[in-house]
Parts: sequence; C-alpha cells; structure tokens
Amino acid sequence: MTGMPSLLVRARRRAGRVKRWVKRRLHERNVGRQYAAWLGQATSVYPGTTSYLTTISILVPVYDPPPAFLRQCLQSVIGQQARNWQLVVVDDGSTKPEVTSYLAEFGREHDGDERVVVVSQANGGISSALNRALSLATGRYVGVLDHDDLLDPRCIDSFAHALEDNAFPDAVYSDEDKVTARGDHLELYCKPDFSPELLLTQMYLCHFTVFRLDHVREVGGFRTEMDGAQDFDLALRLLPRLVRVAHIARPLYHWRTWAESTARSIDAKPWAQDAAARAQLDHLTRSFGGGAVAPSVIPGLNEVHPRVGGDPVVSVIIPTVGTRNPNGSGRFVDAAVHSLLERETSATLEIIVVTTGVIPDVPVDLHGKHTVRHVVYDTQSFNFSEAINTGRAAATGRFLLLLNDDTTVAGPNPVTRLLEVGQIDGVGIAGCRLTYPDGRLQHAGMILLPDGPTHCWIGRPGKEPGYFGSTLTPRNYLAVTAAAMLVRADVFDELDGFDPRFARDFNDVDFCLRARQRGHRVAWTPYAHFTHHEGATMARRKPDPAEAELFRSRWAQVFPVDPYYSPALHQSLPRLYEAL
Repeated sequence: MTGMPSLLVRARRRAGRVKRWVKRRLHERNVGRQYAAWLGQATSVYPGTTSYLTTISILVPVYDPPPAFLRQCLQSVIGQQARNWQLVVVDDGSTKPEVTSYLAEFGREHDGDERVVVVSQANGGISSALNRALSLATGRYVGVLDHDDLLDPRCIDSFAHALEDNAFPDAVYSDEDKVTARGDHLELYCKPDFSPELLLTQMYLCHFTVFRLDHVREVGGFRTEMDGAQDFDLALRLLPRLVRVAHIARPLYHWRTWAESTARSIDAKPWAQDAAARAQLDHLTRSFGGGAVAPSVIPGLNEVHPRVGGDPVVSVIIPTVGTRNPNGSGRFVDAAVHSLLERETSATLEIIVVTTGVIPDVPVDLHGKHTVRHVVYDTQSFNFSEAINTGRAAATGRFLLLLNDDTTVAGPNPVTRLLEVGQIDGVGIAGCRLTYPDGRLQHAGMILLPDGPTHCWIGRPGKEPGYFGSTLTPRNYLAVTAAAMLVRADVFDELDGFDPRFARDFNDVDFCLRARQRGHRVAWTPYAHFTHHEGATMARRKPDPAEAELFRSRWAQVFPVDPYYSPALHQSLPRLYEAL
C-alpha cells in the first residue's frame, strides 16, 4: 500500500499531460480551420475594387522556373484586389524556350498597361536582375516576388492600408506560408513584430516585405557578391534606417515548395548559408568594428557574435539569504560566484553580494581585474526589488547583471555573450538562456498572455528548437527574467530601478515593460547560458494577490496583445483572421 500514492500521482500527471496534448492539438487544428477559411475568402474578392495613391513596385527576377509556376506567379500580381502596383519582370537570360516565349506572350498581352514592365538581359545573377528592375521601378515602395511564388490576392490592398495607417513607415512586412504544386498550404509562419535582434541571425522579414525605394537606392541596391542572400544583405544595410516598421499579421505571401526551391530545404541552395555569413560578417564589421560568424548546429543558421566595444565594467548584483545547498556542497551563492569567475574569461566583473543580514564575505580567489564585495541592507523580510536597488547603489559598472544566487554558469563567457546584444543601440535589457539542472528549459524569453506573463517553452527538453527556431537565435521580447538579466546602468536609473511594491513577483516583468514604454528594447540571447535551480533558495508559492492585481491594473490595457507573439498561437488571444 505504501506505493499507491506515488502511482496515483504518476497516473494523474500522465492524464494531465495527455489532456494538455489534446488541447494543444485541438487548438492547432482550430487555427488550421480558421486559416483555411481565411484563405478561402480570397476567391470571392474581385480585382479592381480598391485604389490608393501610393504605388508599390513588385520586382520579379526570372531564370528558368517551371512555366506553370511563373504563369501563376505573375497572375497573382495581375489579379490583385488593389490596383496601386507596378510589376517589373526581368528575364535574367533564361535558357528554356517555354519561359522566354511565355514572357514574350505576357508582355504582348499587357502591352497597353503602363504598370507592367517586361525586359530581358544577359544572365548576370539574381542581384543583377533585381538592380535592373530597381532602375525601372517608379513606386514609392518596392518589394521582391520570386519567380515561382505567389502573392495573396489581398496583399497589395493590405499593404496599402498598412502604409497609410502607419503614416508611411520605412518598411512593412507580412506573415507567410508555403504552397505545394497542388495548391495545398502548409507551414504558416506567424512572425513577431519588428525584432532588430532577430534580424541579426535570421532574414525573418523575408517575404513579403516592402522598403522605401529611395532608401534601397541610397544604400546601393543589391550586391552581386551576396547572391543567395541578397535580400538579407539589403535588410542588414537598411537596418539603421528602419526606425518605423509595420507588421501585417496575415500570410500574404505564399512560398512555392518544390524540389529546387529554398522553401523545401536549405540543401536546395547550399551556397545561401555562406552568402548569409558574408552579409552578417560585413554587418558586424560595419556596425561593431568586427565580430565572429560561424555555422550553427542547425542547418541554414549562423551564430553571430558582435565584437564588444571597449572593456565595460559589469556590476553583478546577487541578492541572497545565504541558503545552503541540500547536497552539502555549501551555499548556493558561493557556487554562483565561483562559477562566474571561472567561466567568464573576458568581461570585467564587479560582483556585489546583497544580503539581509551579516554573513561572511563570499570566499573567492580574486582573478586579476575582478572584485567581489558584500553589501547588507536593512529589512524585516526579503524584498527582491529592494535588494536589487541596494546593489545598484553600490555598483560602479556601465552595465548591471542581476543574478539569482541559485544560478551557475552553463556555457563559456555568459557575460560577454549578454554584452554582445546588450551593447546594441536601442537595447536597454538583455536576457539569456536558463535551464534546470536536468537540462530542461526554464527561460527562453517571456510572453504576455491575458492571464499574465509566462515563460516560453518552460519545462521542454533543452533541445527544443521552439517555433521557427525561437530558442536558437537572439530576438526581442516584452520581458525577460531577472534571474539573469543584463541592464544598462543609465536605463536602470532612468526607470528609478525596481518597484519595491513587487517584493517577489512580477518585478522583472514590470521593469521590462516600463523600459519598453521609454523606448528601450528588451533582447534575449541563447548564447549566454546559466543553470537555474529555480526556487532552491526560497520556498515558492502562488503569486501574491496584491502584487498580481497591481500588475494587472498597470499593464493589462497597455499590452492586451504581446507584439512578439502572434494571436494565432494561443486560444485565449483574439482571433487573427477574423473580420478582414
């Protein structure tokens, strides 16, 4: 009988996992039905019903695609609901007679339409063809359509709305999906709102994106040496100009997936990853004075590490109550400090241990430029926010690393990796990858749902790639956890630090949201990695009701939808494709 309770517990847990799996699958199926219904609406829309003053030039470089795909591609522009487009087709020396004859026929068919331009040139590569098309573009904005892909019939209409509703921003992009030769839609990619830190490693804007034509021409258009990643290279060169960017959370571009398309597999164009690496390294040299780019363990992705400028002092603030590790290895805080000094070989650290009472200084062998200090603050009970603020008052570094005492370093040079993104102009806060001692994910960014903030992918295996690789590359979130958070000291002071009213709960999320309100981005990087014994030094409990209510009253109306998390991905959020 002694084993019965544990058997019941395991059975209940198993039932709970099954219930959650079924719920998730049902939600995915519902999203699929909703998406299919939205796609079906396109067939009932007649072209020519809407007109706008702002013209969007659509550039189509052509080289030997299957003629049927090319025909459908060009017809997807001709059949647009809106009429404020210009179509510029450049045949880059196609060798298939059926392609050249179709383009000749298409040109004759639309000879009287000044919006349609069809020209040919000797084969010079995709960037050469795109630059020829750029020279003929007359629209205020310009976008690229690959010769075998499709625009949704509502694409230009939706983009025109977005341009006018957002006072003509620097760029607009949409979600996308893939379409098979049979016309089946799959792999819907619901993108986040503009995420500059994600753009360092992924050309996630991709299709369909329109940029201001004058900006594209000012940076020199497309570069032939970047063929294979010419759009990525262009976006990185435009990045300093992308101050205002709008995102249309609907899949308005359909990638064709077939044997020779990149949409099927990166293996279809193995040189594309090399070209992307050249574009990324060029961006690092231009923006940071150097850095490193290396292939990721994930095919098609590169790791990007900007050079950290100067040697900024990082003040590491570690609040602690001196809890001892139950395995008898000493206090958690000792292990936290030792692991940091052992594994961080680049950044200069000023470690400040903040306690509620007098305990012996953390015993460490100081290594050269690093220092360790001990600060006591007076309080009747532990208040995380007050502890952080007390540590800040004693700190001298340009950056602050807020670190829980129950963390240990799990990867090399985590502070340097945080500085790589934390130093970027516009970034005020940077978070990192946290895993439990058994390797499961604990923190890979936070999202804001109607019932409160939650950790992405918490409890999933450490190899979990996330949605379209969301756990594999740096990106932006509304919030990251203060268990390991890098903050610019001047941003911390601008916000008057952490709010002491959040003694244990929501203090980090509240801090991040206040930073966001002041115009500072919150970034996350997987390259900085700590192990987190979450709750090991303090008994965990349900959130304090008063703190939960304060958080809801302060933020529920400000961020009803998380800009970095699509409404299509959670059943409690507004439906994405309703009421177009």
